[in-house]
Amino acid sequence: MSVPTGSPISGKKLMLLLPMAGRDGGDTFRALQTAQGETLVHRTLRSFAPFFGHISKVVGIVLKEDAARFDLATRLADEMHGLAFDLVTLDAPTNGPAETVASGAVRARLSGPAVICDIDHRLNVAPLFHAIGASPEDCLVSLWPLAGEELKRWSVACVGGNGDIVRVEDRRLPAGAGFFHGVVGCYYVPDIAATAARCREDGLQKFSCYFNALTAAGRPVRGIRLTEAEFFGDEERIRTLEGGAPRGTIFCDIDGTLIRHQDKPDYTQPAVLLPGSREKLQGWIAQGYHVVLCTARRQQDEPKIAAMLRELDIPHHRLVTGLPSGARVLINDRKPYEIFSAQASSLEIARDAGIASLEICPTNRPTVLRRFEGGSFAETVLLADRGKTFVRKRVAKDGNLTTAYQRLRDQFRTLERFAFMDAGLVPALLGEENNSHEYFYDMEFLAEHRTLADCNSAEQIAALDTLLDRFAALLYCQRTRNTAAAEGWLLSHLASKIEPKIVALREHEILRPLLSGNGVVIDGNRLDPLERLLSRLRAPDVLSQFAPKVMSPVHGDLTFQNIMVRPDGDVKAIDMEALEGFEATDLDLGKLFQSTHSRYEQWSRVSTPLCERTSNTFHLAYAPPPPDPALLALLRKHWSAILDCSDEAVEMKGNFYLGLHLVRMVPFRMQQSVDQASYALATALIYLNRAVAQAASRTGARVRRAA
Repeated sequence: MSVPTGSPISGKKLMLLLPMAGRDGGDTFRALQTAQGETLVHRTLRSFAPFFGHISKVVGIVLKEDAARFDLATRLADEMHGLAFDLVTLDAPTNGPAETVASGAVRARLSGPAVICDIDHRLNVAPLFHAIGASPEDCLVSLWPLAGEELKRWSVACVGGNGDIVRVEDRRLPAGAGFFHGVVGCYYVPDIAATAARCREDGLQKFSCYFNALTAAGRPVRGIRLTEAEFFGDEERIRTLEGGAPRGTIFCDIDGTLIRHQDKPDYTQPAVLLPGSREKLQGWIAQGYHVVLCTARRQQDEPKIAAMLRELDIPHHRLVTGLPSGARVLINDRKPYEIFSAQASSLEIARDAGIASLEICPTNRPTVLRRFEGGSFAETVLLADRGKTFVRKRVAKDGNLTTAYQRLRDQFRTLERFAFMDAGLVPALLGEENNSHEYFYDMEFLAEHRTLADCNSAEQIAALDTLLDRFAALLYCQRTRNTAAAEGWLLSHLASKIEPKIVALREHEILRPLLSGNGVVIDGNRLDPLERLLSRLRAPDVLSQFAPKVMSPVHGDLTFQNIMVRPDGDVKAIDMEALEGFEATDLDLGKLFQSTHSRYEQWSRVSTPLCERTSNTFHLAYAPPPPDPALLALLRKHWSAILDCSDEAVEMKGNFYLGLHLVRMVPFRMQQSVDQASYALATALIYLNRAVAQAASRTGARVRRAA
C-alpha cells in the first residue's frame, strides 16, 4: 500500500483513539484476532506508520472485564509499534462507538485534536492527514467508494457538490440528491473534549448521529475520499481477505430434477442420477452457495431419502421433505441496504432434463453512486455494476402502481421511439425490467455531458438551435390539423390535469386565495385566481387562441434539466413525459419557458422563503431575471415556424402553457414545502393572467381592424 511522503500537518501532534469496547461474546479479544497471520490492531496501526511522528499517543478504550480477562494492558502495548499507549477502561458496555469514545474521553480527561479509528481496516490515510493540515478546525470523515460493496456493511454519506457531507444514514441511502460514499470508521475531530461533551449532552450513540447533529447546527463536516483500503470488520470480510467466497441459497427439487422421476418412489431399486446433477451442485457449493434439497416425498421416509442421496453422492447442506407436489413460490423481502438487488429468482426445467445446463448468475449488487435531483414520481440514480456505470430510473410497485409505473413505462417507450427516429438524439437504452416488486429501465450515463441549465447563454443558444432543428425535422413534422379536435384536447386537458388540482388544494388555507375568490394581489398587481381564469378561458374567442393549431408527438418535459450537452456540441434529450399518441406541440414550448422565463431550476433549489402572504396579498421574494434576448429571439424563430404563428403568439402561448405546467407541479412542490407550492401557484397566476391579457389585446386589435 503506497503512501505519499511529506509532512502534511507540519509539527502538529494529535492523539489516535481506538474504540475497542464492543461485545462479540467470543473467547478471543477481537482486536487480537488475526488476518493473514497478523493481529487486527497491529494491521490497523500500520495505516498510520508514515505519520507516527505526528501521533502523541495511542489511546485504547476497552471494557474493564475484557482488560482483566485478556491482559489487554500488556498485550495491546506489545502491538503498538513503539508508540506511547494508554488504556482506558469502561465499567459497562455502551450502545455505540460515539458513546464509547465519549465515555473514554471523559474518563481519561482527554482534550485536543484526535483521530478516531476502528480496528476494522488498513488504510492509506495520507488524504486525511493532508486535509487535517489544510482544515485543522473542521470535522473530517474518511469516505470510500461504494462500488462493489454491500450497503448493509456501511454507514452512507450523501455528499454535496462542495465536498461537505449533507447527511449520513446507517445501512441505507440518505434522502436527497447528491453523491453517495461509504463512511470509513476513521475520523478527525479538532477537540475530542468538545466532541465527547456534544455526544453526552445530546445522547448520541453513533458517529452518524454526531455528524448529522453538526450539519444541522451549520457546522461543516468534510468528506475525505480515500483511494486505498483493506477491510476486515467481520468474519466474512476476513474470509474474503483469506480467499473465501460469499454465499447465497439454492432451493432445488429432487425428483425429475436431480434424479429420474418416479411416480411412486421405490427404495428397493437404485435411483437414476440425471447427467451432470452431482457436478453442477458441487460447482455451486464451491462458489459459496448453500444448497437446500426439497421434495414431496413423505416426511416419514426421510431416512431412506437421506440414504439415497448419500448413495448417489449428491452434495447438499439441508433436506426438506413432505412438501406438496404443486407449484413452489419463493418469497423474499427487498433489503433496504440492497434496494437495487433482486432477492428472489426462479429456474424451471422440463421433467428429467437435469440441471447440467443451468447457470445461476451471481446476484447483481449494483452500487448507488449518486441520486439525481428532480423526479416527482420516479427515482433516478447513477449505478455502478461490474465495472460499468449507468443511469437507472425506477418505481417500486406499491400504492402508486397505476400512475408512476405506467408513466415510467410510457417514458421508456417514448425514448425507444425517439431512438428509432434518431439514435443520437437520446442516451443508449440498456434495457428494462418489470417484476413483482418494481419497474425500471437503464440507460447510458452521459459522463461528459452537462445539463443545459449548467451551460452559459452561448452554449444554451447553440444547443437549442441544434435540438429544435432535429425535433422539427424528425418529431414535429408528424402533425395533424383539426381545429375542433384541438379545442377539445385543450378543454380535456384543463378538466383532467388542472381542475383536479383546484379541488385537491382548495381547502388549504394559504393556497385558497390563489385558487378561488374575487381576486388576489401578487407583488402589487390584482390578478384573477385560477378558477376565474379557467372560466374566462372557456370563452370561444379566448379558447381558440390557446388551442393548439397542430398536434404531433412531443417530448413532454423539455426543460433545461432534460437537455444534455457535451463540449463538442452533441445534444441529447432525456426524461420524456409524453403519451404514445399526438399531443399539443405547445406543451414543449411551455416547458422551455419554464426554464427560460420562470427559471425553475433556480427557485426550486432555494431554501429561504420565496413567498410572503398576508390574507389574499402575496409578495414573491424571488424575481427571475428576464430571458437572454438572443435566446428569446431563437425561441421565437423556431417556434413561430413549428406552431405556424407570429412571434407575438409564441410569447402568449409560451406564457399560457408555462402557467399550466406550474399549476400541475403544485402538489409536487408541496412535498418540498408549502412555501414552494405557494410560489409555484402564484407564479402560474402571473403567467396565465399575462397570457389571457395578451389574448384579449389580440382580440381587441382584430375587432378594431375589422371596424
